Amino acid sequence: MDSKISKLKEERKKIIESYSSKSILDTYIDKVVKEITDTLYVKVKEIVEETPDTKSFILVPNSEAGTRKLRSFRAGSYISVKLNIDDMEVSRAYSLSSSPKMALKDMYRITIKRVEDGLVSNYMLDQVKVGDTLEISLPMGDFGYNSLRDEKNVIGVCGGSGVTPFMALAYAINDGLYDCNMTVFYSVKREEDIIFKKEIEEINKRSKKVKFIITLTREENKKYLSGHINREMIEPYIKEFNTILMCGPKALYQTMNEILSEFNIPKKCVHYENFQIDYKPLEEDTYELKVIMKNDFVICECRSDETLLVAMEKAKIKAPSMCRVGICGYCRSILLEGKVKMVGGSMEKDLSENDYIHPCVTYPESDIVLRLDI
Repeated sequence: MDSKISKLKEERKKIIESYSSKSILDTYIDKVVKEITDTLYVKVKEIVEETPDTKSFILVPNSEAGTRKLRSFRAGSYISVKLNIDDMEVSRAYSLSSSPKMALKDMYRITIKRVEDGLVSNYMLDQVKVGDTLEISLPMGDFGYNSLRDEKNVIGVCGGSGVTPFMALAYAINDGLYDCNMTVFYSVKREEDIIFKKEIEEINKRSKKVKFIITLTREENKKYLSGHINREMIEPYIKEFNTILMCGPKALYQTMNEILSEFNIPKKCVHYENFQIDYKPLEEDTYELKVIMKNDFVICECRSDETLLVAMEKAKIKAPSMCRVGICGYCRSILLEGKVKMVGGSMEKDLSENDYIHPCVTYPESDIVLRLDI
C-alpha cells in the first residue's frame, strides 16, 4: 500500500510540474489591492493644545514606512492607535475630529483628552512629539449620519471629548457632504474645558446648517447655558421627525434616554458612540489565563475587574484589538475552558453558541483557557 501511495505522489508531482509556470502580468487593480492593508503608518505633523488636558494630533502619511496616502472616511469614523508602551502592545480608538475632505489632503486629526491613570492618553499627551511615527488602523465605525436611515433634523448630544465626532460631522455638513441640519448640545464643566472653542464659535457664526449649544455644569457664564442638558434645552429643537446622535459617558446616555422617551422618539432613531465599558464584579479575584496561540502559549494572571484583552496586553501578548467595546469583532477568539462575563458588545447567536467571545469586553469568573489565532 505504501509503495502505491508513493507512486501516486510521484505521478501527481510530475503532472503539476508539467503545467506552465508562466505568471500572469499584474493589472493596475492587482497593484492597488496589494497596497491595501489593515494598517497605516503616519507621522505627527502638528500638535495643538485645545484645553489644559486635551490635545489634537495632525497625522500625515509616513512614506518611509510604506504609507503614501491616507484612506477616505465617513464623518463619525474612528481610528485605532497602536502603541508599544513599556514593552506592552496596546491600542486605543479615537474619533476622527477633522472633515472627511481633510483626508483628500492626506491629513487626519484625532483629539485626545487626558484620562486619570489612563495609560495611552497620558502617553500620547506627555510623550508623543511632532515628527514621531505612529501605527494606526484604517478608519472604522458606523456612527454618524446616514441619509438612507436618518432624518434631516439631527440633534447631537455630547459631553467632554465626546464632541470629537461631531466636529467631523459639522464640517461634513458645511462642506455639502450631507444634506441635513444639526444642533449639537455640548456639556462641559467649565469654559476652559470647551474643546475646539474657536472652531465652534466660527461654525456658529457662519453656518446655516450647524449650531452648537454649550452648557456649563460647574460654572456660571452669560455666554453659555448652565446646568446639565435637560428637556427644556432640547424641546425647542425637536421636530416631527428626528435623528439623535450621542457620544459621551454612560450617565449622559441614561439621562438622555429618559428625556427622549418623553418626546416619544423611537429607539431606532437614537444612535450611540461608545469607547468605554463600565463593569464592576461582585467579588474581586485573580484567575489564571492560559492563551494558546498557533506556535506558542502563555500563562498569565487576569483580575476579575479587568478584561481578558487587558490581561493579555500586560502579559506582552500582541493580541488583536480595534474598537475595544465588542463591536468590530477584530479581537474575536475562542473560549476553550472557563466561565466568563461578556459585557455589552455584539455577537451573533451562532458564534456565541460555538464559544466565540470578544476579549475586549470579557471578564473572567474562573480560570480561563483561550485560543488566539496569532
